Amino acid sequence: MELLEEDLTCPICCCLFEDPRVLPCSHNFCKKCLESILEGSRSPSWRPPFRCPTCRKETYHSGINSLQTNYSLRGIVEKYHKIKLTPKMYLCKTHGDQPLNIFCSTDLRLICGFCATMGEHKGHKFCALRDAYLREKAAFEALFRVLEDWRSADVLSCLECLETSKKKALHLVSSDAEKATHYFDKLMRTLEQKKNEILSDFETLKLAVMQTYDPEINKLCTVLEEQKRALSIAESFRDQSDPLFFLQQMQELREKLGIIRDTTLPSRADMDVSPLMRSFDIRQWDSVKLKDIDKLCAPHETSSPSCTKPRTMVIL
Repeated sequence: MELLEEDLTCPICCCLFEDPRVLPCSHNFCKKCLESILEGSRSPSWRPPFRCPTCRKETYHSGINSLQTNYSLRGIVEKYHKIKLTPKMYLCKTHGDQPLNIFCSTDLRLICGFCATMGEHKGHKFCALRDAYLREKAAFEALFRVLEDWRSADVLSCLECLETSKKKALHLVSSDAEKATHYFDKLMRTLEQKKNEILSDFETLKLAVMQTYDPEINKLCTVLEEQKRALSIAESFRDQSDPLFFLQQMQELREKLGIIRDTTLPSRADMDVSPLMRSFDIRQWDSVKLKDIDKLCAPHETSSPSCTKPRTMVIL
């Protein structure tokens, strides 16, 4: 289209040709553009030739009306104007380049003729695009209110609680790791290997905390972003008057709203840090003899014969 527009542009005014006139040298210009050039050469008795603005070839004339109108070029320009004003046609994804020119009242979707006669919409109820547009325009406000009233405040509250619980859990783990570090620093260098093993267990507990809370936090952050995007999309076509564009956007808005509605919020029990972290008393190791150092275990490990007085920790 851009290349065609270049061919339909007057070299003088750089706009699409308006009432184009063709010179003997075959170059075309707007009538009003040539009039502005010929104004200075008006004379009742003699009109000097003027040079073509493109090739500079002299052209003899007896006024602007003596120059031939390019009817063919004028017709092409008029058709080009009509093409540019034609509204965008949406195409069916299932049946290739078939236009979406039918509205299925049963599924509330734009479909093509093949969908209506041979596809999954066969036997459904259909209506004219204008009627569908008016009905969906009325339904838009209700959908928009549902989207606005969606429980974003509850999600934000849950998100804040999860972030706080995660921070508390990581703080407790870090605090316990520091206690263990101070304890093993008092021992001989022969204890270094065992110290590193137990600290590694604390890192495992940190990972367990992150694996417990991060998926829910990320899910809630994602659904909040989806809500913002859906509201932005809804605002962008709220006053749209093009039925095809409006119905297509309504379809996408319903799909996004369905995803948001299907998002489940975690329970308060899932956000509570207490089942995940329990008090860790470093003094339980005081009774362990150096010869039994290999029996020491981190507080989150399950009780076993190889552990001396460990605390059982439940990982969610």
